[in-house]
Amino acid sequence: MGKTDERNDLYEQFLKYSYYDLKEMFKKAKTKEEKDFYIALSDIVIQKKQERVIGEK
Repeated sequence: MGKTDERNDLYEQFLKYSYYDLKEMFKKAKTKEEKDFYIALSDIVIQKKQERVIGEK
């Protein structure tokens, strides 16, 4: 599998997680770096939801 395919697969994996899932992973994270990672991903999920809501108005 090429790097581009791997990136697309990573994105597809990310899309499977809900905000709740990421919040639970954050709670179980052992390091600050891991917690920061899950917070960053959850921020992306929230931003996408905000864009959809704003787009509907």
